[in-house]
Amino acid sequence: MRKISLVTVLLAMLLGLIGNPIALASQDKESVFPATLQGEDPQRVFSLGDDTSSGISFSQLGIWPDKLCASTADPKCDFKNSGTRLENRIAATAILNVCSSTENEDCIKSIEISRDGLNFSKLEFDKYVVGGTCDESASAGCAFPPDSSKKLPRGGNLSIWSEVIDGKANELKFLVNYGYQMNYERENNSFRINEMGLSIRPMKEIEVTRWDSLWFENGKSGIQFDYQPDVTMRATVHASNTIAGWFRARMQDINIDISAVNKRNSRIVVSGKSVTIPNFAIKREISGMSVKESALAEHFGWSKGVVGAAPGNSKIFEYLEYWRKALNDKAEFTNTQWSLNSTTWLSQNKCLNDTTKVVGVVSTNAMGFDSNTPKFQDGFLNYKVSGLHYSPDGVGLNLGTYDLVLRSDAARCLYKFSSAPISATVSISGADGNQNIATTLVSEKNGWLKMKAAGFTFSEKNIKVKLIQGSKTTITCVKAGLIKKVTGTLPKCPTGYKKKV
Repeated sequence: MRKISLVTVLLAMLLGLIGNPIALASQDKESVFPATLQGEDPQRVFSLGDDTSSGISFSQLGIWPDKLCASTADPKCDFKNSGTRLENRIAATAILNVCSSTENEDCIKSIEISRDGLNFSKLEFDKYVVGGTCDESASAGCAFPPDSSKKLPRGGNLSIWSEVIDGKANELKFLVNYGYQMNYERENNSFRINEMGLSIRPMKEIEVTRWDSLWFENGKSGIQFDYQPDVTMRATVHASNTIAGWFRARMQDINIDISAVNKRNSRIVVSGKSVTIPNFAIKREISGMSVKESALAEHFGWSKGVVGAAPGNSKIFEYLEYWRKALNDKAEFTNTQWSLNSTTWLSQNKCLNDTTKVVGVVSTNAMGFDSNTPKFQDGFLNYKVSGLHYSPDGVGLNLGTYDLVLRSDAARCLYKFSSAPISATVSISGADGNQNIATTLVSEKNGWLKMKAAGFTFSEKNIKVKLIQGSKTTITCVKAGLIKKVTGTLPKCPTGYKKKV
């Protein structure tokens, strides 16, 4: 009955019988799972992928899929003869556990929630669950012990956290997926981290096994729900300090703070609201797909019959343009996401390519976005996004968000600025060059420059940020015979002093 009910609700949404999900603010809304549209005939459902997990859903060690190891001591993992070829390349995916007194590195320190954007309360760790294709019967490949000699952290399981109010746990819980993707390098006799992924998903636990669940075990499933409006999440994690460069995110109003834990780990504190991402699901029978559709399916791949195109893929703009006309430039439903992922993005600019520390974070709710750092050209930081223009009701507009968090020293390096305060202008223009009005905000605090644009409409847009530093001036302030000079870009007299005219 649950599956039939879900399909009914989904079809109603796609037909516009249910309005914009944002309007259902007082109700918990189950997330849409495009694979439920499939019929009995072999089909592909073309949609937009969920990039919050970064492909990390369960721990595994070894050579996928036939040579999975219970530990680094398992003879199936032949480290002496490992290499870069698929048949002997040893990899690890490590879902990281909650920090403990005995393991305080590469772990989750805390998860917090705020409903007013100011006051946070800590969620309580509930339990671990397996995920993906792993289950409790697996003998190897779903969890493994750490090996510090090879720089391999413990491979654990997904964690569930509860919001407890007046001693009672809320039915809507949160699934936290924090992990590394790693490859073993024989020349260094250690694992190297390729990517870090952190996501928090609202979910409810049900007493049946469902194929569209986030996890399933012991006859139970975790079903993904959308975020409630105005909820801000904050995660504190310990991460290897080899993770540096650029991050991409799915959140808005981002705050990030990074400090040292020890010689190996950094403490990352990141907070923000979830973003609402427009999406679609369009069916094609495999036998009737066009050459172009077959090529797109082959390029992006599929899971459970769904071609979930990665929003940051190099062909995402081509993908969206192909489906735009068939969809009448209209999204069919929306989902919410909250995530932070490291990237392999590289910049040609020396000020933006520091690989020893986190340089910046780029976040947007766009259906498609650049798979690289913002490009610095002609004095502007340029970034490209794309999406469908109309919301599911066919009348309203999908409104975009864009957050750029950049290290202040990187910004000053770009523009050869002094230590004086920086301001910025943010402009949004379409492919035709027409300006798109958006609300913008810039602030600088604790060594980070935060730039935000919101309220712009979609198609294919170019976001341009230009930083500005005003010239310094000096004013004279007087108070009962005392004189004080204040210098700055916008100098003000101290309390009790008046500016001398």
